[in-house]
Amino acid sequence: MKKVAIQGVRGAFHEEAAQMWFGTNNIEIVPTLLFEDLVKNVAKASVDYAAIAIENTISGTIHQNLRLLTEHKVQICGEVNLRIKQNLGVLPGTSLKELTEVRSHYMAINQCRKYFGKLPQIKLVEDIDTALSAKTVVEQKLKTVGAIASKKAMDFYGLDIIAESIETNKDNYTRFFIIQALSKSDTVHSYNKVTLSLVLPHATGSLNRLLSFFCKQNINLSKLESIPILGQAYRYRFIMDLELPEGLGFGSLQEKIKELTEHYQILGKYYSTIKSQSTK
Repeated sequence: MKKVAIQGVRGAFHEEAAQMWFGTNNIEIVPTLLFEDLVKNVAKASVDYAAIAIENTISGTIHQNLRLLTEHKVQICGEVNLRIKQNLGVLPGTSLKELTEVRSHYMAINQCRKYFGKLPQIKLVEDIDTALSAKTVVEQKLKTVGAIASKKAMDFYGLDIIAESIETNKDNYTRFFIIQALSKSDTVHSYNKVTLSLVLPHATGSLNRLLSFFCKQNINLSKLESIPILGQAYRYRFIMDLELPEGLGFGSLQEKIKELTEHYQILGKYYSTIKSQSTK
């Protein structure tokens, strides 16, 4: 039985992502409210794996989670692309006109602002998790409060869905990494994608030289993010996703990457089926 940590409570989108990767049999879902605790638990092997959200096609990258992956001894072993459908749930018998407040995670609220723009009487309140909002409505019997969450959460906690798929943009996906402890033996035998964390020399053209090297190797840079280096004002760490051409092993590239960078760290090597263009 694999222990798989998720951010949030049961019914969260993280649980859906975990079940997409591992299936529903022989896994134990371990709810964890804070992302930091989730990553720490993986690093110390309190759980076997975790699903962690990295980016959403509407709300963008979750930079704090990228930072957590660089700060703890974990590695990426897979990724999941989950279509996010946000739903408005209420206690059975409650109507839309009775609602005065709706709760959810800030990202879910952000994804549904157009829908609620037509309902100015409803106050939007940020919570730490989508499924937790649904759970709170039920446990506290909040008759005039609704929650934005997944259908799984609504079914799990017994809320009625009074508005389905209320996200503004239907091309709404969240990308999750599946992570494991760095000390754990590599479970990925073949890979076509590598995620790197690196620091470049503070010199003209340093990024261009690295990208030119990747281009010559026919490597596609599918994602590039910069996050501030704490304690070093205006210095940045780059996080890169590299899509490797068939037959190219990453080991042959490492000497040149080391030469072109001040520091680099492999955050994970994994097999990906997610395409860099929009998924329909």
